[in-house]
Amino acid sequence: MIIYEYPFNELVRSLLRLEYLFDRFEYFVEKDDARDQHQAISILFDLGEITARADLKSSLMKELDRQKNSLLSLKNSSNIDQDALLNTLEEMNIIWGKINQTGKTNAQILESEWLNLIRSRLSIPGGTSPVDLPAYYAWQFTDANIRRANLKKFVEPLMSWKYASQLFLKLLRGSGKPAEMLAPKGSYQQMLSGKTYQLMRVGIHQAHLIPEISANKYMLWTRFMTCDGEAKPRAFAEDVPFELSLCNF
Repeated sequence: MIIYEYPFNELVRSLLRLEYLFDRFEYFVEKDDARDQHQAISILFDLGEITARADLKSSLMKELDRQKNSLLSLKNSSNIDQDALLNTLEEMNIIWGKINQTGKTNAQILESEWLNLIRSRLSIPGGTSPVDLPAYYAWQFTDANIRRANLKKFVEPLMSWKYASQLFLKLLRGSGKPAEMLAPKGSYQQMLSGKTYQLMRVGIHQAHLIPEISANKYMLWTRFMTCDGEAKPRAFAEDVPFELSLCNF
């Protein structure tokens, strides 16, 4: 099943982006080919920009506080695995502390003349070629483990954001109960009656279909589109069974 996710607020959207970027960074940085590690460098700049946002840090800390208080209310409940609860609370306290102590997470990236030279050339077609950046070209011939350690050094100050987004999204996704739904003629609507959600998850088995989602606190609407990788997505006019989860922790 392919899962598509729709965030209801900017914090969740940003954390989903971070999850996506950290996953891609870790994939490419572990490769030995310098062409793969080039992708990791490009992603490193994106990670640095997102984690440097003061408004995002403030929103995340407030939300982690809210989640922690929600979990504390479950202590001593006979329906809850207390060991798992305590472990989650301890993990949350550690992550909260690291995020709170974090200053300018992307300082190493911004202060690296070598990285910034690469960054200045990324927007130019072919701008990182050997003709333009001989120093970067030479770096690509160094040992793969040295290059990998080099890049991991720059991402290390950002790792608290990875752990925070992982924990936040795990708790949020776990709060939703999947329900089997049907979209008649490819379209589905549901009234929410003002109830607040943070994340909507749509699961489908057909790889050629994608959901076009629109939602607010009053209503959600999903229209399924065909996608063949060539033409513009088009509305699908047949019934579509799918799985829907509405998440709010």
